[in-house]
Amino acid sequence: ISRFDSGLTVAIEPPELEMRVAILMKKAQAENVTVPEEVAFFVAKHLRSNVRELEGALRKILAYSNFHGKEITIEVTREALKDLLTVQNRQISVENIQKTCADFYNIKVADMYSKKRPANIARPRQIAMYLAKELTQKSLPEIGELFGGRDHTTV
Repeated sequence: ISRFDSGLTVAIEPPELEMRVAILMKKAQAENVTVPEEVAFFVAKHLRSNVRELEGALRKILAYSNFHGKEITIEVTREALKDLLTVQNRQISVENIQKTCADFYNIKVADMYSKKRPANIARPRQIAMYLAKELTQKSLPEIGELFGGRDHTTV
């Protein structure tokens, strides 16, 4: 056993909505700027992935507000973040991921749900499950169910 094998593996989940709002408010306070709570809530609701994304969005809003000489409102925020929000609004479904992976690896979509275990089927299925976890808001049990009733530990 190597010394790396004895380490602790921990999954770091994105912060919850309330935590994202609090982070935005604290970051704005650190910049000596007052951001209305409804603006922080709007940003936190639409940007979910991580703290860096929230910080970047806040910087973008502040820069846009300063450059245009406008007070920070939801409308100004929407305009400042329009490129980020359009990317976020493009929903990626598990079904779309399954179809794309199946097409790429030249297997049938039905193989994604099957119990077959050959490497040419299992590997694309594993990749599709990983992408579903990373690119959707689905829980591990939900993803497992969409892949033929697999257990969340498999996902």
